[in-house]
Amino acid sequence: MWNTIYQAPYKINASGICRVLYSTKSTTAVPRNVLENVISADKQKENGAVYDKKPFKILLETGKNYSWCLCGRSKKQPFCDGTHRMDQLKISQKPIRFQVEETKEYWLCNCKHTNNRPFCDGTHKSKIVQEATSIIRQ
Repeated sequence: MWNTIYQAPYKINASGICRVLYSTKSTTAVPRNVLENVISADKQKENGAVYDKKPFKILLETGKNYSWCLCGRSKKQPFCDGTHRMDQLKISQKPIRFQVEETKEYWLCNCKHTNNRPFCDGTHKSKIVQEATSIIRQ
């Protein structure tokens, strides 16, 4: 009867305790950049400034080209606006060009420390990122 009231998927564990499953998403592969074999900017060794300590969720479309900001100083986060080209800032990081395999919502990294550029891999939870000063003041 409980399930007919809430209409939520659930799982009962070995102890007989009912647990509501708030996400029915299946475990999917980590997103990948379709252009990873075409571009080399994602091989840059340095990370940019921490823009924010949490990722950005956005709907991305198949076949569309995107430029993810790696320097952390773009005003159009998480995308590049060309700020890295300003000579006086002496920014060495270049944007990461990418495409996605399917149209859906993705989590893009805003801490600029991900090992799966441009996609979030949870690095923002690390001590080094949490202790860093972000461009967005929390």
